[in-house]
Amino acid sequence: MDARAGRNERLQHLQTAMGERGMSALVCTRNLNVLLASGFWPVLGAVVAIVTPEPRVLLAVPEDVGELARAGWADLVCPYQAGTLERIGAAPAGLFAVLGKLLEPLVGRGGIIGVEAGTGSLPASYASLQVYGDTLRAWLGASFPHATQAPADDLLAHQRMVPTAWERARIGVSCELAAAAFREGAQQLREKVAETEAVLPFREAFVAHATAHEGVCRADSYFYCMSGPHAARAWASFQQSRPAPVHRHVPILMHCNSYADGYWTDLTRTYVLGKPDPRLAAIFHAVQHASEAARAAIRPGVRGRDVDAAARVVLTNAGYGKYFPHGLGHGVGFSAIDHGEPPRLHPASDDVLEAGMVFNVEPGVYIDGWGGVRDCNMVAVTGDGCELLSPFHLKTEDWCIPI
Repeated sequence: MDARAGRNERLQHLQTAMGERGMSALVCTRNLNVLLASGFWPVLGAVVAIVTPEPRVLLAVPEDVGELARAGWADLVCPYQAGTLERIGAAPAGLFAVLGKLLEPLVGRGGIIGVEAGTGSLPASYASLQVYGDTLRAWLGASFPHATQAPADDLLAHQRMVPTAWERARIGVSCELAAAAFREGAQQLREKVAETEAVLPFREAFVAHATAHEGVCRADSYFYCMSGPHAARAWASFQQSRPAPVHRHVPILMHCNSYADGYWTDLTRTYVLGKPDPRLAAIFHAVQHASEAARAAIRPGVRGRDVDAAARVVLTNAGYGKYFPHGLGHGVGFSAIDHGEPPRLHPASDDVLEAGMVFNVEPGVYIDGWGGVRDCNMVAVTGDGCELLSPFHLKTEDWCIPI
């Protein structure tokens, strides 16, 4: 499926959602929502996408990203001057001048403007990211006093929750690149190498495969290694590799978030150098079986909490239930790690699975003073089950690295 077909499907969904809410314009500034609307993933932020009822997509972008922006599917790309020698902070002025011209025909006499109003998590696209938030909403209120601003966060979250067939294929490309990196990187795991060095072959393999992929423009990866007792903290709010060496016979948890043109992965495998001892082997098998049970429970109409329960009961019956302290999964694709991104697989989740949804499934066991084991995969809901988007190193024998 080409990008044009993907554009048509996505805009049809947006047109329907906007029509149900009576919106005259949908204004997106967060990079994951700009990607959703336009097929262009902003570099520094400072980009606004406007979706009109027809539907059409209008983009206001800094002059220096015009070429990248035109590679998306926007109907109109309007560059603005992001900086001048006459004034510091000229970007909002240039941006708002362009936005005024684009929005005047749509809401100049009134109407409903859909805006991002709540909190949210943004995937990193560069070293820094410009977000306007309240500044843009205040400008909209002053510039279009007869229009009403309506929060569109739920609309956009639901759109992201069910990627189009074209978007799912792009997420699949991200998973393929990461899978290649895991396969090649795992072969180079060595005893007494620092965690910070152990990740390098994984990252280098990802870059090599992404560079060779003709259909990918911008790609990068974040790999983290947490081994031995340090792996017990791998369920915390962020991952961190240390300069400490990895050792044989202990869990070596390798976590990855990677993207290709704005479409993300969230993947983890846990390895061991040599043969696992009985305790580690038992936990390996328990986590593997929990992952398989969760995937078997996935199908349209099932609630997120029921999929979580399918994995949790396996770990509980194996004696490790109290060592699984987080939800089983969350939406991934437009986001990397956002536990609030639906659909949520969590004991308290009422989210109902729909065909086409993409998310991760990540059962784990984390024991303080010993270590941690996690198996995190990407899946897509099909008409009667799920498709595994990360079919690599699925068996416990794949997790054992010969020494």
